[in-house]
Amino acid sequence: MTVRPPRRKALRVVLAFAASAALLAVVFSQLDLANAAVRFREARPGWLGVAALGSLFVLITRGLRFAILNRHARWPLTTAATAIQVFLNRVTPLRLGELSLPWILRRHAGEDAARSLLSVVLVRLIDLAIVAAAVVAGLALRTHAEGAPPLLPSVAALAGLSLLLAGFRPLLRRFLGAAAWIAKRTGLDRHALVAKPLAKLRDALADGEALGRREMTGIALTSLAVFLGQTLLFGAILRAFSVEVGVLELMQGGAVAQAGAALPIAAVGSFGPQEASWVAGFVWVGVPLQDALVTAIACQVITLAFAALFALPAWLWLQRRPVLPAPSA
Repeated sequence: MTVRPPRRKALRVVLAFAASAALLAVVFSQLDLANAAVRFREARPGWLGVAALGSLFVLITRGLRFAILNRHARWPLTTAATAIQVFLNRVTPLRLGELSLPWILRRHAGEDAARSLLSVVLVRLIDLAIVAAAVVAGLALRTHAEGAPPLLPSVAALAGLSLLLAGFRPLLRRFLGAAAWIAKRTGLDRHALVAKPLAKLRDALADGEALGRREMTGIALTSLAVFLGQTLLFGAILRAFSVEVGVLELMQGGAVAQAGAALPIAAVGSFGPQEASWVAGFVWVGVPLQDALVTAIACQVITLAFAALFALPAWLWLQRRPVLPAPSA
């Protein structure tokens, strides 16, 4: 008996909740709750303010990156859409929040949804490649220590991501060509639900290939700024809980923390993977386990609060903007 698609989707959601719960259970099982409560009460508000500014900088930079990638949507709209996307990604299973950005940009700026979706995939690959490069650099600069990420898988991930980025559009073109060939051979191309998305993705791919060197440079620079902004945000959270690390250690531990949160793991938002990767990264660079556990949970709570704080006014602002009619079939 085959599993019907709705049941498969439900099973994936259940597995996502199970994965998040399992990772959080491991983190909380090692946490000294009494010590954590004291540390939260004694958190330094000044550094939390710095963390808020860092989070805002990351949001603005992400919005600028999508403004470079899109044809019609300007920076205020792409930033508002990104704020909502980030919040939804933090609370929805299987990163379903990613789909909100193409929908918002089509609804309010007439952007092609397929093109925006390809842009989301592209920037996620770039982010992963930068984080993988930082992890590999950290392994090269730091002697082996307990909790260090494995070298060969890290190098392999970086090499794979680099090749994927270098051939992103040619590979995608071949994939779409193969999908169109299969659809034609099986007769699925006679169905609009198959033929129309394939045609839109091919058109979006051709449109995206018109990006020039200036745009690609802007995307690379804003992606690097996102990584650095995230790292500074992590440093402010550590300082807020009286955990001090050197600049190099912050870059190395923060790279591992960002890697775990950025991986497309079947979980509910970032719950579980973010805490686990944070603890692994900062224990590797010498942060005591209890400090790493406390700040991992603090990072999840604080950055989720920032995401909600930015998403709410963005949503209210979008409600006042005109909605463009849906494109004709």
